[in-house]
Amino acid sequence: MTSHGPARTHDLLRLSTPGALLAVTPLPAWAEAALRRVPWVVVRRGAGSDDLIPVGVRGPLRAQRFAGFAAIGAIADRRSPEELVGPAHGRRDAVPAVTALTRVAPVLTRHGRRWGPGGSVGFELATGVPAATPASDLDLIIRQDDRLDRRAAGDLLAALIEAAAPARIDVLLETPRGGVCLAELAARPAPVLVRTAGGARLCADPWGAEDG
Repeated sequence: MTSHGPARTHDLLRLSTPGALLAVTPLPAWAEAALRRVPWVVVRRGAGSDDLIPVGVRGPLRAQRFAGFAAIGAIADRRSPEELVGPAHGRRDAVPAVTALTRVAPVLTRHGRRWGPGGSVGFELATGVPAATPASDLDLIIRQDDRLDRRAAGDLLAALIEAAAPARIDVLLETPRGGVCLAELAARPAPVLVRTAGGARLCADPWGAEDG
C-alpha cells in the first residue's frame, strides 16, 4: 500500500477484487456496479477490529452510500487525503471545486495544516475516475490535533472561503475526539457537534478530556 500505518477515517482503499467488500446486508445493485467499475472504498467512522476496517461505498448519486467492511488482507492500495494534494487536475476547467483546491493550498500551508481533499474531489483524484461535477463542493479534511479557538476558526474559514470562491467549501476538522465542522466551530460557542465512531454527540471541548 502507498500509505504506512493504520488506515484513518477518510482514507481511500482499493480492494483487491470488487467482491472483497464484506457486509451484513446484501449489496444493492448500484453498489455492486460501482465496485465493479471502481473498486475503491472510503474509510468511515465505526467499530472495526484488528482484521476489518469499516468502509463505505460511493455511488454515482449523493444519496447512494453503503456501509461495509474491508479485510486488511484484501486492500491493494491506500491513499490518504494528504497524499492527494498536488498539481492542478486535468478537469480543473470543468469542475470549479478542483480549481479551488489549488487556491486553498497556500492558505493551509501558511497556517501549517495537515490537510487534503475528501468527498467527490478526493475520490476522483485517488481513483482517476470522474466523480466531481460542476456543482460539487470542495470537501476539505484538516487533521487538527491542537486546540483551535473560535476566533482562529473564524479567521481560517474566512480565508478558505475567499480562496475557494466561487466554489463552495465544506471543512471538517479531525480532532482527537472526532470530526468537527469548521463553520460550526467558528459560528457558535461550545458545545459543538462531534462525529465519533459511536455516532454524533455534543461536546464542550473536542480537544479536552472526556465529557462527564
